[in-house]
Amino acid sequence: MKIRFNQPENKIPNDDRGLRIQYSDAKRPGRPWRWYLILAVASIPLVYLIGKIVWENYRVEANGRIKITNFVVRAPVDGYIQQIFVKPMQTVPAGAQLAHLANAVLKDSYDRIGVEIELLEKERQKLLQQAAQSRAGSLQLLKYAQEQRDFAQHRLRQYERLFEQGAATQAEIATVRSQYRSALENLTVIEKTERQETERVRNMAQGIAPEVRQLTSQINQLSLEFEKIQDQLEQLNLSASADGVITELFAEPGEYLARGQPLLEMIFPEKVMVDAFIPPKYQDYAVTDQTVRVKFPNGDSAKARIVAVPGVMQKTSAAEINPLEVIRSAILAQMEFTDTVDTRLINGMPVTIYFD
Repeated sequence: MKIRFNQPENKIPNDDRGLRIQYSDAKRPGRPWRWYLILAVASIPLVYLIGKIVWENYRVEANGRIKITNFVVRAPVDGYIQQIFVKPMQTVPAGAQLAHLANAVLKDSYDRIGVEIELLEKERQKLLQQAAQSRAGSLQLLKYAQEQRDFAQHRLRQYERLFEQGAATQAEIATVRSQYRSALENLTVIEKTERQETERVRNMAQGIAPEVRQLTSQINQLSLEFEKIQDQLEQLNLSASADGVITELFAEPGEYLARGQPLLEMIFPEKVMVDAFIPPKYQDYAVTDQTVRVKFPNGDSAKARIVAVPGVMQKTSAAEINPLEVIRSAILAQMEFTDTVDTRLINGMPVTIYFD
């Protein structure tokens, strides 16, 4: 082994065998704000989480939606749409006519039954008039029979006085007595007939007589059917039950609608409610008369109060949560406004609810 005692070459970074090389600095001068920016961006999730925790502990809020009472007007009976008097987005007052339907079958039945009832009424009146005339005739016969009886009785008394005076025979007395008995028998028969006629007229007037009872039964049955058809014809004229706004028409004039098919939809802006979806952890706030502040999407707000808590859970809509959250259940509460709302309310409009 040979040992060399030569001194190693002095290494100079910028000197390569006598040539000077210009290297850049190993560390460039940095600016502090860049590091602060990187630190701030990296801490955003942590700041968001802390802020959310603080906000939830400081302020109780829930999501909700505007609910305007709507009503779908449906055809009460079968018929063709003859005319529609409203248009979409038109405001109509209570009692305003919305549309008119036509049903030729119902109209024909209405006219036919009306004629039948009129004929039966005339026939019943004719029977009553005949009974009244028959009773009037029996009264005249009764009066005549009473006069015959009185005449026979007076004549019998005259002959009896003449017989006592010797001016009349027994044969004549027997003949006069026979005539008097005949008058009495005739009067008895006529009185019986008159009582029967009186009873018959009374029974007819009260509807007890068989022929009148039969006619009355037919008239009553037809009258019920007549009233039913009349109600159906009146239902062909559709009118608004309260002040509202027409939102949509489902049919056009000339179309046929079966019973129950929708014709149009209207809403009642005066009957506005708010459906609030309260998280279960805030169930202590879901009580009647709890006051809240409702914030609208445009930034306006109005006060409201809880009027009903149906006691049911409602699943949170996917549109009301962020993509990282899961669909949860919330307590459904119904609210009404206690302040005047200047913001235009739309059915289904999302709102944010803050509890006092």
